[in-house]
Amino acid sequence: MNKAISEPYYAHEGSIVIHGDSLDELKQLPDNSVDSVVTDPPYGLGNTSAANVADCLKAWANGDEWMPKGSGFMGKAWDAWVPPPALWSEVLRVLKPGGHALVFAGSRTQDLMSISMRLAGFELRDVLMWLYGSGFPKSHDVSKAIDKKLGAEREVVGKKSDTILKSFQKFKEQDGRKKKTDFSTIGYITAPATEQAKAWDGWGTALKPAYEPIILARKPLAGTVADNVLTHGVGGLNIDGCRVETNRTRVQGSQVVTGVTGMQAKPRAGGKIYDKGLWPANILLDNALQDPLIKRYFYCAKPSPAERQAGVKDTELQKNIHPTVKPITLMRYLCRLITPKGGTILEPFAGSGTTLIASHLEGFKHIGIEREADYVRIIRARLRHWAGVRDPSETQKTSNQRQLSLFS
Repeated sequence: MNKAISEPYYAHEGSIVIHGDSLDELKQLPDNSVDSVVTDPPYGLGNTSAANVADCLKAWANGDEWMPKGSGFMGKAWDAWVPPPALWSEVLRVLKPGGHALVFAGSRTQDLMSISMRLAGFELRDVLMWLYGSGFPKSHDVSKAIDKKLGAEREVVGKKSDTILKSFQKFKEQDGRKKKTDFSTIGYITAPATEQAKAWDGWGTALKPAYEPIILARKPLAGTVADNVLTHGVGGLNIDGCRVETNRTRVQGSQVVTGVTGMQAKPRAGGKIYDKGLWPANILLDNALQDPLIKRYFYCAKPSPAERQAGVKDTELQKNIHPTVKPITLMRYLCRLITPKGGTILEPFAGSGTTLIASHLEGFKHIGIEREADYVRIIRARLRHWAGVRDPSETQKTSNQRQLSLFS
C-alpha cells in the first residue's frame, strides 16, 4: 500500500496537492503567496512528560531542533509531538501579512501548539471551541483495575441499557477505527470483588471528550488593518459571511418561540426589517446538542460514515483509514471565515483532504501537502467525489507549469 505517489497531484487549475514532507515542500513556496491557513495538524499525543516538555521548550527557545521519541495517537509516529516552530515559521513566511490561520489542536497539547506558533512569530488572536455530543469517554475503570491486579474475579450482576450500547456502537461506526475495547464485554455490569475495589467503585481516569480547540492566529499586520487590507487583500474576518441564521427555535420565559435569539431585529430606513443574522462566536456546536438556547451558535455534527467513505470505496484502500476526519461543513465554515473571495488556502497537513474539499466547494484555491502516500490516494478519491475534479492522469501540463499558474 505504501507505493510512491507520482509528482504532485493537481486537483484543478490553480489548486494543487503535493505529496511530500510539509517542512521541505513549504520551503519551495514563494513568500507572502497564500491568503489563509486552515489546518488539522498532528496533536502530538505522545509522551508529554515534564522532562520531555522541558527539553523541548529549551531547544525551541534556543532555535534548535528537538526530536521526540516514540509515537502518539494510535501508535502513529507522525503524532509523537506537535509541529515545531521551524514548520510554523515557514507557514508564516508563505502567508500574506495580516493573513489568518485556523489550527486545530488537542485538548491536552493545545499549550504546546500555541507556544510553537508564538515562537514562530504568529499573533494568537483567539481560540474557537468545536463542541460535540458524540464523544465517547476512554476511561479506565479504577475498581476493575484493582480487582484485576489482585486476581479477583468479578460477578456479572446485570446488563447496560440498550441506549448505552447503541451509543457506543454508533461511536465506533462514526470513529472509523478499530477499538481496543471488546464490544462483547462492555455491555455487562459487574460488582467489585474485593474491599479495595468497592472503595473505588465508580471512579475512572478520563472525562467524556466534548470539544476540540481551534487556534485563531494572525501574521503581524503591515501597518494598520486598513493599510494591510488595501495592500495585501487580507487581515479581516468575514463576519457577515459567517453569521448564524436567526430563524431557530428559542425559549422565552415558559414559551417556545422562533426568530432572533438574544436580540431584536431593527428596522432600516423605509421601515424594512434588517436582519443579517447573529455575530459569529468562538463556539461551534455539534447538532446533537438540541437545546434551543444554544442554537445561536453555528453548529455542525461529526462526519457520518457515509461522508467519510464517499468516493473511497472503489479505490485500492476501499475505505478512509485516516483517524481524525473532520466534517466538511465545519471546514467550509472555517475556510469562509478567514479567506477573501478567490483566495488561496494553505493546508500543510492535508490528511484525507477534508479542508481541500471544503476549499473547493467554497470557491477558493488551495495548496495541500501530505506526507503519507495512502492519504494522498484518499485525497484523490474524495476530491473526485465531492469536488468533481479531474484525475491527475488526465492533465497534460507539467508540474512546473501548474505550480506557476497558482501564483499568476
